[in-house]
Parts: sequence; structure tokens; C-alpha cells
Amino acid sequence: MHEVALTLILCSRNGMRTVGKCLDHIRSMDGADAVEVVLVDNGSTDGTFAAMQEFCTVNPALWRAILETKPGNSAGRNTGIAASSGAVILFIDDDCYPDRGFASAWRAVFAGDPGLGFGSGRILPYDVRQSPLGCNTSTTTQILSQSTFVQRGFVQGSNMAFRRQCLTDAGMFDSRFGAGTPFAGEEWEVAVRASYAGWRGGYFPEPSVAHDHGRFDSEAFVRGHYYDIGAGAVYAKHLLTAHAPATVVEIARDIRRQIRKRAAVGPLFGGAVQYYSTMLRQARS
Repeated sequence: MHEVALTLILCSRNGMRTVGKCLDHIRSMDGADAVEVVLVDNGSTDGTFAAMQEFCTVNPALWRAILETKPGNSAGRNTGIAASSGAVILFIDDDCYPDRGFASAWRAVFAGDPGLGFGSGRILPYDVRQSPLGCNTSTTTQILSQSTFVQRGFVQGSNMAFRRQCLTDAGMFDSRFGAGTPFAGEEWEVAVRASYAGWRGGYFPEPSVAHDHGRFDSEAFVRGHYYDIGAGAVYAKHLLTAHAPATVVEIARDIRRQIRKRAAVGPLFGGAVQYYSTMLRQARS
């Protein structure tokens, strides 16, 4: 076991409903004063950036708030990574509240396995009346071997961590994906690239957050549709890579899962078409 330097990156756009409580939980983590915190405001108009700046005055040597005006969560995360120094980078969303042992649990996970490049942690519902979409309450650790096409939903941006070197090898987040862009799935997409860059991944229940997304059934349906569109785009991107055969296999598995859930498969195909259309327009411009 060896000590691991941690950075926690939080990106937000107009997150005032929950960001204050999120920051309070970060400040209350065990060993918080030893964790570098980089807060990225992605063009808020509701006072989020001011709240971030006030938070950072408590520990100005190690906590900072920065602006990124390019739309999209991936752009914000990449900006945060460039401004950070930790060997392992933790990510949560502005509507997630980490528990007291969050940082120390992630530190232990990465200290115990130098070949582990990325992971996702437990995501509990903050309010049981809200939709379970976006939560993972499993208490079972799961390890993925390298060069595996990571299954959709295995890594979730509400609670995930990457070694800095893993992100460098993978090529960072693709700014065409993530909240604020047409396509969801940026965390899953970079995890696929990380796996094929030679890194193992895993799910670990010890680092835990409570997810206060505020969505109920009707809103969750709309969000789920956005996720499906994004999944189609992620598959479309990786069909153009050297691991296209594994992508085809995973697409077939995903379609079977959708059918078993009696969910529509059309958005997957729609997302793929939209992704290719976007790439074609960009190539012509």
C-alpha cells in the first residue's frame, strides 16, 4: 500500500439547488483538508460560481474555483483535470453528497491495485420518492479486465475515479459527449477507451454518495431517452475503431437488455444516426 494524492473535481452549471449542500459534504469528508478540490463553473447564471468561490476561501492553498465557458460536462472536466495535480482524480456531480469516508475509501481502492485505472462507486438515492435512475446500490465489488468493452452504466459520473495516467492514455473526455451536449455517456465512453488502453476497471461499494437528482418518473423517462440517444452515439463512435467487433457484440447485448425491459431500442439507432450526421457536417465545414 502507498499513499495516493487525490483531486476531487466537481463541474456545475446552474446547480444552486444542491451545490451548497454538496460542498458542505465535501468539506465534511474525513481528511478533506488533504484533498485537492477543483470546482468548475460551466457557464452558470444563478450564482453557482460565487458559491464555489466562497467555499474555496476556507482552504485557498488546495481548493480553487475556475470558469469554463465551453458547453458540456466533458469540457468542464478536462479543464478541471488540466488545473489539478492529483495522481487519482475523483468526480461527483453537483447533486451528489459524498459520505464522510468517500475520499479515504477511494484512496484505499487505488493504493491497493496499481493496475487499476478507473472505477465507479455506490450511488444511493437521497430521496426514495425520486426515480432510481442513475443510482447503483450494489454492495458487491466487481473488477473488469483490460481490453474489455465496458458495459453501459458500469461507470457513472455521479461517483467515479480515474488515475491521471489512465486519462492521459485514454485521451481525456470527449467534449462531444456529456450533459450540455446532444449526447450523454461521456464517462462510459472514456472508460471504454481506458480499458482498451490497457487499464483495469472496477465497481467498489465503499466510496458512496447520495444522489439528489430531483427527478420523478416522468422526468426520469425524458432523461432515460437522453441516455439512450447518447448510448447510440457512443456505439457509433466505437464502431469506427479497432475494437469494432467487440462493439457489435455489446450493441447486441444492449438491445437484448432493452427488449427484456420492454424499453424502446429506437433511440439507440437514432443516436448513432445523429452522431454520424454530426461528424459528416463537421467534416464538410
